[in-house]
Amino acid sequence: MALVFMDCLESFISKMDFVSRNNFNSFKLHSLFSIKGVRREWDLLRASFNFWDPEDHVFRFHLDEICPTIEEFSAILDIDQHLPFAVPVLKRSYHETLCEVLGLPLPIVMKMLESRGLNLRLLLEEAQTKVPNSVLESHQKLSALAMAFIGEFLLSSPHSEFADVRISTLIPQLLQGKSIVPIILAETLNGLDAVVRGETSILLGSPLVLQLWLMDRLALVAPPTVAIYKPKHYRTRSLTRPDLQSEKDFLVELCRRTGKHIRWSCPWWQCGLPILRSPGRDHVSVFGLGSNSFHRGDRVFRQFGLRQHIPAKGVPHAQKDLTPQLITKIERNLTHATKADSMSSRTKSFLMSDSYKTWITEKVWVKEAKRIAERKKYLKSLRKESKKKRKREQDS
Repeated sequence: MALVFMDCLESFISKMDFVSRNNFNSFKLHSLFSIKGVRREWDLLRASFNFWDPEDHVFRFHLDEICPTIEEFSAILDIDQHLPFAVPVLKRSYHETLCEVLGLPLPIVMKMLESRGLNLRLLLEEAQTKVPNSVLESHQKLSALAMAFIGEFLLSSPHSEFADVRISTLIPQLLQGKSIVPIILAETLNGLDAVVRGETSILLGSPLVLQLWLMDRLALVAPPTVAIYKPKHYRTRSLTRPDLQSEKDFLVELCRRTGKHIRWSCPWWQCGLPILRSPGRDHVSVFGLGSNSFHRGDRVFRQFGLRQHIPAKGVPHAQKDLTPQLITKIERNLTHATKADSMSSRTKSFLMSDSYKTWITEKVWVKEAKRIAERKKYLKSLRKESKKKRKREQDS
């Protein structure tokens, strides 16, 4: 995270008055005022990559699986999970959209655009010089902050301080009361796939929200002590394992994890019933900015206090670039997706049925045995590098 950009961001926020902050709530991004300052645990994230299965879209600890969902990401960001979903808008050029959203002339907008994307620092600097003389201009200035928040913390690009220009099409939809959580989730899941497959070393999507989710699910942060939990309370919670200080430490710890070490219940999130699968599919389809993604809601029943049974069969996921037709199809499928039957079906037992244990063992054991061997090899290389580092420090 570039310090120059963060200084610019903090300067922008410090000049906001009560009315501006209140108006900013329209974007449903108010949680970022609190969680943007959370320290990134990159060592945890890098260690977690070793447990991500890009085929099934789950983190697997032996035979126990977890995966972030729309409901959980919504809870972490304090966004109502029942809001209609924002959709990606495909255009040949996004210059006009930026001009409309920001209320800036084309020459200034063009100055913000580089080969790496939209320069977020220049975006905020231009917005700060824009003195709002009307409600419209005030919203345009706040739109710049919303884009900076999204580009830096929720839909990150490979280049620090830069954002995908396509996020500009999401701003009008946020003002219409729509949620961008499915897009955040899709970009994050696809980002995990790309890292695990060796296509990049940079996690795209939202490393911040994924980290907050992992910290809770892996019980690396203490439960909150307040009755009504909000994102602003996260930084008051203490770490349960402050001794984990490196990627090697986290990897050793995660290799020991099984179902009994997973925090299956996070009642402070107040998640509603989960989406299990899209119609006729064995997964929930979601759209990112440029391609589709998925998660398997009925592979993670236990995250919602439901007994884990064998998932229903259906058409498997197929990775595709977005088209208007595919966007419409995914949007329709999300609207008519299958959900868990009722709150009364929650058992709070967090168990697997015997038939599921047999099913999951047969399905993933060969693959999991290979991943365990790979983790041991990687851990050995980390330990070797750690010894070399200590020796260099001693020599110096």
